[in-house]
Parts: sequence; C-alpha cells; structure tokens
Amino acid sequence: MTSAERDPVRRVGRWVSVRLQHRDVRIQSDTAEESVSYAGIVITSFENGVEVGERWIPLGGDPSEADDEQLIQQLRDALIWQARRPPTAAGE
Repeated sequence: MTSAERDPVRRVGRWVSVRLQHRDVRIQSDTAEESVSYAGIVITSFENGVEVGERWIPLGGDPSEADDEQLIQQLRDALIWQARRPPTAAGE
C-alpha cells in the first residue's frame, strides 16, 4: 500500500464538517465515580485539509428556543467562514 492510499483525502480550500457526537464526562464525588453521556453537534472547520477549529454544541432532550438560536448562529458562522464572506441581501 502506498502512502497516498493510507492518507485521507485532503480537500483544498475551506470547508466545515457537521456531525452528531456523544461525549462522556466522568463525575467524581467523595463516595463514587459516575459517567454521564451528552449528545451534541460538532462543527469542525478545515483549511486545505488541516483542522483549524472545532465547536461542540450540546443537545438536550427538550431544547429551548435559546438552544435552537445558539445552534443556528454557530452553523451560520461556520458557513460564512467557509464561504469567506458574509451573505448578501436578496437582489444585491
């Protein structure tokens, strides 16, 4: 197997990856240790195949309007970064 076959494909330019991920957190108390799993959305930014940033937004079972607005803003920011420019108003 050649090195090109082993290495992942590296896309040129800016792009973002959005995926669901669970993260485990260990909570230590005086009497026990507990592990809790949280679901969240991971937004990873890449530039020329190199990871340059990552954001994790927790997802609750019953998200509030504020939770939804935070997720929308994070997705919007990631896509604007990918495009390298803010969106224009309709007709511009």
